Amino acid sequence: MWSPSPLHPNSPHFPSVSSPTGPLFSTDLISPAVTASLPANYTMRPLQRSDYKAGMLDVLRVLTTVGHITEKAWNERYDWLARRGDEYYILVVCDGDRKVVGTGAVIIERK
Repeated sequence: MWSPSPLHPNSPHFPSVSSPTGPLFSTDLISPAVTASLPANYTMRPLQRSDYKAGMLDVLRVLTTVGHITEKAWNERYDWLARRGDEYYILVVCDGDRKVVGTGAVIIERK
């Protein structure tokens, strides 16, 4: 019997932009073994809209030129990513103060 994969739009793991404060994708897709390997007081989770204020762009600025991105522009891009729920899996690592200190991404490209 067919059942949707965690990456399929009919899956409960598939994100929805109807929850403006929720994560980009289900936390169930992050291995507990991976999060357990983080230093004390550090967490790993999916990107959230609120990460604009939690330092996500500051982390990216360490790697490249980011430019000025308004919160409105951030929210528009977040919604765009969320609508493509089976393509973009952006993770953030937060310190004990819930500040974003690292990020990584898995991008599923259709061929």
